[in-house]
Amino acid sequence: MKLKKPTLLLDKKKCLSNIQKMKIKADKHNLIFRPHFKTHQSAKVGEWYRETGVNKITVSSVSMAKYFYNNGWKDITIAFPLNFAEVEDINQLAIETNINVLVSFPN
Repeated sequence: MKLKKPTLLLDKKKCLSNIQKMKIKADKHNLIFRPHFKTHQSAKVGEWYRETGVNKITVSSVSMAKYFYNNGWKDITIAFPLNFAEVEDINQLAIETNINVLVSFPN
């Protein structure tokens, strides 16, 4: 098989083990585990996180937030400074989702 575009290739067993280790570490220290889904951008990998009890995630764009919202995520942080041109989309997501955004003000 020849790959023609960027493709995520994972060792599922290692990935599940790493997810579990991070969840245990966060729980041990009473931390909220809010993994960043920027690299995998995959609903399937997101399911693996959800199976460990993760219910809060981080993404890097409004379009990624929409994608994961459509896959059942209800607590999403957009880890990129707020683009005021996307406020309408963010407000729409916020109707049924806990959306966190970053705001950066110039000095």
